[in-house]
Amino acid sequence: MAAAKMKYDLKLTERVRKFALELGSSLFGVADAGILNEALEEGFRPEDSLPGCKAVVVLSLHIPDGALEILRRGKSNYSYNLFGYAYLNRELDFLIYRITCFLEEEGYAAVPLPARGTMYGASKPYFGPLSYRHCAVAAGLAAFGMNGLALTPRYGSRQRFVGIPTTAPLKPAEKFLDQSAVCDGCMECIRNCPAHALTLNPPHICKLGGQIYRYANVDPKACTHMSRGLSTKVWTGAPFNPKIDVPVTENQDKAGHYDDLWNKRDAGIRISEHAEATYGATLCGRCMAFCTAGHDAMNRRMRPCQTAFQDDRVFYPDGSLKVPERIAALRRRQKRPAGHKKNR
Repeated sequence: MAAAKMKYDLKLTERVRKFALELGSSLFGVADAGILNEALEEGFRPEDSLPGCKAVVVLSLHIPDGALEILRRGKSNYSYNLFGYAYLNRELDFLIYRITCFLEEEGYAAVPLPARGTMYGASKPYFGPLSYRHCAVAAGLAAFGMNGLALTPRYGSRQRFVGIPTTAPLKPAEKFLDQSAVCDGCMECIRNCPAHALTLNPPHICKLGGQIYRYANVDPKACTHMSRGLSTKVWTGAPFNPKIDVPVTENQDKAGHYDDLWNKRDAGIRISEHAEATYGATLCGRCMAFCTAGHDAMNRRMRPCQTAFQDDRVFYPDGSLKVPERIAALRRRQKRPAGHKKNR
């Protein structure tokens, strides 16, 4: 239904927002289900999870800056594994459950889609039932960065999103963020992908509610192989880097993939995951950790006297900590006085 013709329950929208923030959601937004139905492919639209869906409630949790700052410095990935992924998914599931029950108590249908995972028997591997990144953009909370992540002005790349399809007449966002508002095009995400899974040749083009977003195409198989710790190229030179390479197998069946993950992969990684009673703690995260938008968003929120993570240094495969040349050049441009013109 067209947004102009739909009657929204503004009081209910405000009550849902207030309840979500009281529960601890870092951000809150509502996306028009119709816009997402047009943008997403069949089988992965809000309408496919909930016929008659009118809106998608979008929630998020901030990934602690410290978990990513020590990762980008090559010190540890343990904090990011838990508080950037595994544990965060449990907390997001809590939010999903509570908001779903709230909407049902109000007399509306809602579907609690889990924070992570691909549905068993899904037609496309690596795809969840609904793209939470697109939901966040359609809710006016984020715009796509060159890495394909949903970046926000407050946290940059450093949050995880979820979306709850519902028939409730909630008022959706009317304005979308422009891509340039959150991504400066530094390309550090693409340059530092150890799997070479991101490419702008050609770029992916996404249209959402009249806005056009351009970002890298991703090879999901290459990304997954690297992020699950099956390669020694993930964080070369760091003490937590995987010590075993598991070859990529074309057209691998499920049993073979299971064997790679639980029998061939670095035993130290498997033990760590078992100890936490969870699987899925990624060992990569470089596109997020190296994202300038996330680092800069942290600096905007930090007190001026707090300098522990303020610098732009990142860990390189040779073991050095240095500021990337493109970031150094970006900073020089940012410091130019107003009205400055480059000499020709």
